Amino acid sequence: MNQTWHYVHTFNGDSSWFGGVRSIAVNPTHQIIACGSDDNTIRLWNLSDGKPITCQLEHTKSVRSIIFTPKGNGLISGGDDATIKIWDLRTFQELVTLNNHSKSVTALAIIPRDNLIVSASDDNTLKIFSLKDIKEIATLKGHSSYIQSVAVSPDSKLTASGSCDNTVKLWSNDTYEEVISLSAHPKDVRMVTFSPDGKTLASSDDEGSIILWDVQNGVSKCTIQSDSSSVRSLSFSSDGQFLVSGGDDGYIRIWDLMRGILASSFHAHSAGISSVAFSYNNQTIISSSWDKTVKIWVIETAISKFFNLSFFEGMLGKKQTETKSASSLPNFILQQAREAKKNLAPASTSSISTSIESDAYSFRWENTKIPVRDPQISLEDWHRWLKEWKRKEEERKKEQRAKERLRLREERLKLEKQRAKERLRLQEERLKLEKQREERLRKEQKLREEKLKQEQQRQQQKLKQKTTDFWSNSSPSSSARKTWQEKSSQTNRYKTSNFWNSSSSSSSGGKIRVQGYHRKNGTYVKPYYRKKN
Repeated sequence: MNQTWHYVHTFNGDSSWFGGVRSIAVNPTHQIIACGSDDNTIRLWNLSDGKPITCQLEHTKSVRSIIFTPKGNGLISGGDDATIKIWDLRTFQELVTLNNHSKSVTALAIIPRDNLIVSASDDNTLKIFSLKDIKEIATLKGHSSYIQSVAVSPDSKLTASGSCDNTVKLWSNDTYEEVISLSAHPKDVRMVTFSPDGKTLASSDDEGSIILWDVQNGVSKCTIQSDSSSVRSLSFSSDGQFLVSGGDDGYIRIWDLMRGILASSFHAHSAGISSVAFSYNNQTIISSSWDKTVKIWVIETAISKFFNLSFFEGMLGKKQTETKSASSLPNFILQQAREAKKNLAPASTSSISTSIESDAYSFRWENTKIPVRDPQISLEDWHRWLKEWKRKEEERKKEQRAKERLRLREERLKLEKQRAKERLRLQEERLKLEKQREERLRKEQKLREEKLKQEQQRQQQKLKQKTTDFWSNSSPSSSARKTWQEKSSQTNRYKTSNFWNSSSSSSSGGKIRVQGYHRKNGTYVKPYYRKKN
């Protein structure tokens, strides 16, 4: 069954013109989320109410990595200013600054057993610091290029590092010596992380490949390849069943390691994802990106359990109590999930529906059997032979991965062609529908015009009929109408004759009409009548 995740909230994590959020950390105990950004700042939010925590935690350059101390009262950050800073979250004051690296501090991890800090840097080294004494204990050298990631095993015995020299190295936390070097990646290794049981190490690279390693014997046991670009972040679920990945294509992918399938895939950010992690009993995913945001996602099952319980308890009149899984979520996330639940619809944007069918990927388990030692071979020769065998085995697998990448690229191109054809088909259908719509509108307009014309003709016919009926009713015969017209004409002639007769009589009765004229001074005299002399 594929997973469905719901977007619930976005925090703005960067204010710089260029750049974005580079790293995130979650403190479940104190319900705090933190992010380090390219604007040189560290931002904190309280997940109980979603409000930012007012503080001033800064580096002089981009903050590349942040982690909380084991007790959750402190924060450790590393940046492009080549420093490591330790902060007290009770007072939000800087406790100490470590300047032991010569270049950017790219990654940080804690060895809980010994209360130590492990830092990775672009100076190609790992350094071990004591949190108790605040001093450097050891420097681990072995990589030939920038170290991009570091992780500590759950039992605190091993440290893993991934580098731009395409290798993954395992180091002993007892002797601070290199245990094994794994060189199966074709490009820069961006992320390494241990599974919760410590038996599996996951690493990712700029080719989009994820390799799962058997920590005990140092051989790869599974390769996950997709048509995505660089995978920059990985995180195991607390039970080790799922692995979440985020990369430069802005997609979050959740891999089901038990069934060997892609459980969910959705477009989460408008730019590349810099960090992604499961949190709160695997019910939420926190992601950060170069789009300057930090986003929270909640799985559908967590929302359904909580709100179904609330509904039935409301009907029974009981005091609302949350399930164990729901109670682990902070109040703010629950409130945002409630709003997302209200707005859910079949085509809702708050619901991320998986589109796994359109993803080209391969999930291949590699059942590598370690050869049994021949008793006649000395232990030293056996180790030498085994090391050479592992090298050849990884070379063979690397060739297989290269072929698989080529196949995936061809499949991706095929899918892109299919999508292009589908887009073209849909566009043609839209144009066809648009033409049909225009034709329908033209016909409707023509029908309206014809209907209007017919209506006008009917009105004219009605008016003509009314006029005809009027004359028919008022004049019974044409002869009567002729007689009436003759009488009317005689009456008019009589009135006109009287008018002129009266005028002439009045003028002959002693008055003369004088025409208007101009005086010598320029004034004008209007016409008037005067008496005869």
